[in-house]
Amino acid sequence: MNTDTQQQLFALYQRHRQLWQSTEQTLPTQFFDPEWSSPCQVGNVEDDKITWQAVPREQKANLNNIEQALEVTLHPSIEDLFCSAYSDHISCEFEGHPVELIQVWNDQDFNLLQENMIAHFMMQKRLKKPASMFIATCSDEMQVISILNETGQVQLETLGKKQEAVLAESLAEFLEKLTPVLTEQQD
Repeated sequence: MNTDTQQQLFALYQRHRQLWQSTEQTLPTQFFDPEWSSPCQVGNVEDDKITWQAVPREQKANLNNIEQALEVTLHPSIEDLFCSAYSDHISCEFEGHPVELIQVWNDQDFNLLQENMIAHFMMQKRLKKPASMFIATCSDEMQVISILNETGQVQLETLGKKQEAVLAESLAEFLEKLTPVLTEQQD
């Protein structure tokens, strides 16, 4: 972990794991799907659930194919977020608002994420909006949290509209402000 973003990401994973262990006396759990396995999975399946924890990627991943397809250089924090580890999405609060940090569960998930990122970028280009990449979902399904590609700022974005608010000057700052929460249905 060399960058501030990676350090804050792994600190968030640790806070999330500690929350689960202190409140549920277990690692995080999710419903088990034998066709959707992950390097994150730990232990055996019990009651159709499996425990998991975020793990660093053993082989370096990158987003070069997105950069080539879109003819753009992505902000380095985007690659730090999506190419450093395998993890399930992390339910959090940001300044009292529920958000879910998007993460990569396995290589198939990584490929799907890249396809969605390209589609998002193309939509923004068509709408003549500044390039950004989504990193988290909000309780309002028309809003996402994204990274402005040019500056690395984290923003609240309403799909199809202009930027609403800058939430943090960097992804590292945003990750540091996230508070993991348990949700009623962890899957």
